[in-house]
Amino acid sequence: MENPSIKFGEYKPTKRKIFQNTTLKKFMVHFRRPSDYNGKYGFDWLRDEYIYPIETVTNDNNGTAIGTPTALCKDVAALKMEYKTTDVVNPISPYANDYYPAWLSIFPYTTTAQFSHGSRMHKNGVYLDLEIEELETLVDDATEILFKSNNPFLKITPSKLNLKDLISSKRTKNLGGTTARDYYLAEKKVNIKCEGGTLNSHEEIKIFAKLGVQKEEVGKLMVYKNNVIPKAEIVAINVITSSNLANLRNDYQYLFKNQSFNQALIRAEVKVDTKFDINSLPSTDVDVQNFINNKNTMSANQIRSSIENLYLKYGKHKPVSGQIDDNTTTRTYLFYTDLNAGRTSGICSLDNATNVWGNHYVIFNQGLNSKRTVIHECGHSLSLPHIFSSALSSFEFYHGYTDNYMDYEWQKGNRAPNGSYYSSGDNKFKGNMYSLFKWQWNIVRTDRSLILNY
Repeated sequence: MENPSIKFGEYKPTKRKIFQNTTLKKFMVHFRRPSDYNGKYGFDWLRDEYIYPIETVTNDNNGTAIGTPTALCKDVAALKMEYKTTDVVNPISPYANDYYPAWLSIFPYTTTAQFSHGSRMHKNGVYLDLEIEELETLVDDATEILFKSNNPFLKITPSKLNLKDLISSKRTKNLGGTTARDYYLAEKKVNIKCEGGTLNSHEEIKIFAKLGVQKEEVGKLMVYKNNVIPKAEIVAINVITSSNLANLRNDYQYLFKNQSFNQALIRAEVKVDTKFDINSLPSTDVDVQNFINNKNTMSANQIRSSIENLYLKYGKHKPVSGQIDDNTTTRTYLFYTDLNAGRTSGICSLDNATNVWGNHYVIFNQGLNSKRTVIHECGHSLSLPHIFSSALSSFEFYHGYTDNYMDYEWQKGNRAPNGSYYSSGDNKFKGNMYSLFKWQWNIVRTDRSLILNY
């Protein structure tokens, strides 16, 4: 006899208990720069290779052979302290770990009434990567990542993300020796903009991890204050020494405005683009004749000094009073010429007694088509030394290993018989050197030639 309680052909699923993680896993979150970055906004962070022995450095800056993996900054402790504390609002140590927040600088998008020096440059904001640093094994649970700013003009989109959507493919980075880091990289996940007003002080975007009622601060992004936008006026002068004009790359104005000093929230503009024909100057002037007769055998510094001297005598756009390198000069003079000066692509004036950089520089024939040279030498005129200078740089790096504008495109090798140095190879970032560090933003924004009221 059939049991009436049993219905054949009907499937009755059994209930299965789904495990839900109830403990918030330990991890940290870092904002990072996308791989297609090209200098259109400021972004800086403490790179691993600067503090860990990851990159093999062939030679020290004095030519002494090294040849082993070496941290690229010579004073790791000082650099760590710079990124951990300097200007950082409410420094954090998630789960007792050192945390070094990245820095972002963007122009405010405002009406003239809201702020007269706003810009459309970052109207649509910037997209940043997220790096999830795993401190213990992460799982696909309900953990959320929240982004919080207390400034109404600082917009973060989205305001939260699900952790499980960011941890699809784990990566491991060797930090030298037996040290390694496990992490996940989520590309261009967050958009940040400043709209409707300015940041009157450095602001923080806090990052929280949340699971149920558990909530931990696991990271932050520092955003540079943008209520003061200095202006750098540049006078570009084609110095004619023969029948030919020097041909500076045709995008140099774009480089100034969109791919360099904008990172320090400086409005850099070529205000004058003019010519200075040495051959048309008075032939009775001893200085003119000396330059014409000896220009092909002069050193780079001699050429620079002679051009400066002649322009102060006859230049149409010279300072109204005083010298080009005076404290009262509010313009930067870019002289460019088809003259050669040995291996030198460009040179900036420097007062060796005070270590104060001048307000003018010269680009020679071999540097006319180089993006880096145009900005590198201007960087000097705006108070930035080489980052490999032990005497002048705030932090000394090994020569030729970073993507910083104030580095060189080649790595220093052994000392040559003539006192210079052989190259041990190209900088791996050659042709793609767009960075300025946050501590360099601080320096360049205080240069004496900048205009604050305009």
